[in-house]
Amino acid sequence: MNNLTIRYLFLIAVFASFSCVSHKKVTLFQNKTVEVGDTLYQMRFAYKIQPRDVLFVSITSYNQKATDFFNVKTSAETDDPVGVGYKVSEEGYITIPILDSVSVKGLSVHEVQQKIALKLKDYISDAYVLVDLANFNFTVLGDVKSPGMKTVLKDKTTLIEAIAMGGDFADYGNRRIVKLIRTEGSNSVSVQLDFTDITLINSPYYYIMPNDVIYVEPLKAKIVRSNLSQVTLLVSLTSLAVVLINIVGR
Repeated sequence: MNNLTIRYLFLIAVFASFSCVSHKKVTLFQNKTVEVGDTLYQMRFAYKIQPRDVLFVSITSYNQKATDFFNVKTSAETDDPVGVGYKVSEEGYITIPILDSVSVKGLSVHEVQQKIALKLKDYISDAYVLVDLANFNFTVLGDVKSPGMKTVLKDKTTLIEAIAMGGDFADYGNRRIVKLIRTEGSNSVSVQLDFTDITLINSPYYYIMPNDVIYVEPLKAKIVRSNLSQVTLLVSLTSLAVVLINIVGR
């Protein structure tokens, strides 16, 4: 083999080293996992109400007729039908009959519940107030069959249900490495979850929260398969180059 052939082969080898996609380059969210010790209850009620959220508000008491005035059914003005609910305005208010505007922006669901109950004392002494999120969005990315932003039309959704809404794991989705990114205000928490471990159902992250991002990491086998097609092409090009070089060198 002459020097020209060796040079061509060297250039092809260099090209191959830059063409192959590493597992690290394909995988998103490579920062270290941050573990926190909050309970499921604390995590759920840590969420702060934001504009365009939809709240379900139910007011009950022994005097049913009295509470009927406050439980007028209103349809939230959203792109998707979410049924009965109060949409939080851009200014952070919801409008409840008789009570008028109630500021809820930046409050937790529990705090909104207490605030409405306090306002009701002037009208109903034994009122019981239930407040919850009527809907929220989350995002599923990575190796799932239907990635993208999803809308939940109920207050409680598990990680398993979230993956199902993403079309389930794709063939090369890594069930052992599923990352959840949770943002609250200026703070973000990243946790790594193992869907092959049954103790997942006891995790404080088992129930998702609004704006959660779930990322399913691909298995290394997917990267190998992706690189294999490139390697096959490079081998073919190398063989062709060697043949052409030998012909020219004769």
